[in-house]
Amino acid sequence: MSVRRFTGAKVVIFGGPGVGKTAFVVRYMTKRYIGDYDRNKEMMYNHKIPSPRDDVTLEIVDTAASESLENKENHIRWGEGFVFIYSITDKASFEYACTLKDMLVKSRGSEVPAVLVANKCDLLSVKQVDDSEGVSLAEQLNCPKFDVSVAEGYTGVSEAMEELVIQLKREFVKNCSQAAVSANDKTKSKLFTFKKGFKKRISRSHSDTV
Repeated sequence: MSVRRFTGAKVVIFGGPGVGKTAFVVRYMTKRYIGDYDRNKEMMYNHKIPSPRDDVTLEIVDTAASESLENKENHIRWGEGFVFIYSITDKASFEYACTLKDMLVKSRGSEVPAVLVANKCDLLSVKQVDDSEGVSLAEQLNCPKFDVSVAEGYTGVSEAMEELVIQLKREFVKNCSQAAVSANDKTKSKLFTFKKGFKKRISRSHSDTV
């Protein structure tokens, strides 16, 4: 029997305008920082992660800040892992992340692979979101929180995405195990039905000879 391997996943980047979603994705894929992007343009990226066995390919959707409610719902249905980004300098972006969290939990539950990213942590002098608020949101999402500055470095971005990939692999293994159990149960059910029918035939055959 062939063994399924984790070879990729669909990732959605959610966040309000100006929080650094695209800069986050580009920093992750290229280690470079580019700060000026079109906030209202959705982008799709394919990022390959080398692996000793099979390379892992992430399909990453960088959502537009002005997307419709319908698009948000479509992305939630499509995605397998989620990155919620807000800026610590923008309270409205945090509230937007809370709204998106509510949509995800309502649609998919709280066991979906996800990470919460608090960006622009280098701008403490204009901070509007307390650390405790971010921690509370992460607990509601049942996911880890990462404090990063996309502008200043790659490490925090990489750590957040590595954690998400770990969660995605864990979810993949769980789904494979559940599928195997389900298939085994179906096999047992078919075998039980066959045995039951076989016993009935034997019983009828025996009664006919008496």
